[in-house]
Amino acid sequence: MQPENPRPIAGGEPSSGAAEEESSDFQETTAWGRRAAELSALAGAVTEEEFEEVEQTRGVIPHVRPLTGDDLDLQPPPRQRYLLRLGDTLRKLLGARELIITFVERDLRVRYKQAALGAVWAVLQPLMMMVVFTLVFGRIAKVGSEGLPYAIFAYCALVPWQLFSGAITYGTNSIITNAPIVRKIAMPREVFPVASLLSAGVDFAVSTVILAGMLVAFGFRPRLTWIAYPLLLVILMIVSLAVTMFISAVTVYFRDTRYGIPMLIQIGLYATPVAYPIAKLTGPDGVLHGAWAAAYPYLNPLAPLMDGFRRILAHGTWPDWEPVGAAALLGVAALMSVYWWYKRLDRTFADVI
Repeated sequence: MQPENPRPIAGGEPSSGAAEEESSDFQETTAWGRRAAELSALAGAVTEEEFEEVEQTRGVIPHVRPLTGDDLDLQPPPRQRYLLRLGDTLRKLLGARELIITFVERDLRVRYKQAALGAVWAVLQPLMMMVVFTLVFGRIAKVGSEGLPYAIFAYCALVPWQLFSGAITYGTNSIITNAPIVRKIAMPREVFPVASLLSAGVDFAVSTVILAGMLVAFGFRPRLTWIAYPLLLVILMIVSLAVTMFISAVTVYFRDTRYGIPMLIQIGLYATPVAYPIAKLTGPDGVLHGAWAAAYPYLNPLAPLMDGFRRILAHGTWPDWEPVGAAALLGVAALMSVYWWYKRLDRTFADVI
């Protein structure tokens, strides 16, 4: 007599229908087993009403109200503002002078490393610009040179302009290129733009020696007005440091400055009387008239400085002290404001770069 539901012989191939039936039986058995385990765990621990409530909310995430500060027994401390003490920051900066010298030396080594001419490029760049200006503005455009040889006329302003533009160029990426140091070492962050200015000052010193040789070669003897040269140089360095510090901090957050600053430097070169006399802008036949001509030396602090260098070195006259004094006051005010703003931001540099 044959059984009603024969099972496959061991070692034989079971049919697909039998396999699906066994799988469903196994899942049902497992579900009932899990259900029985839950019931046994709940037996005697909860009431029937609580069990029904659990069953109704099964699979639903209960809404929990988040805690706020009002739910805590303790109150947070009041927000504190950490005042910036200028004396302490300057004292720390002065204490890092050896570090600044190290950065300047490193920048000079890296800048002229593997260059065949080495530091000669610090002299060739302004000299080549002087030659180009002499051909373009002196011979072709004939903008005038105030009765001076155009080479002397242009080079007297090109040398200080190279200090200004070099400090900005080197300082734009000074914080980004030193990102590992900023992240790992606690130090005054302003050492980087200061080192950029001083490294540009080394190139300026070399170019000044060449300028002195050119003045002697063209028959210009030392005059009393030359004593104003250090004063104009200090004012120029103050203005350069303020601009360099501002741009270096902005570059940390907006990298577009790496592409826009070279263009702005070129615009500033032609907007400042470096290759042409200042009378071409503010004179009777100049481009500017009326109030604009009178305000230009005050709106562009570099204009009276470049003209002042040319006056004391080549003409033997004193600079126009009124716009020069305004440039000094503007430079000091800008440096103090930028330095305060810079120190408010430098604590976040390591988190951004």
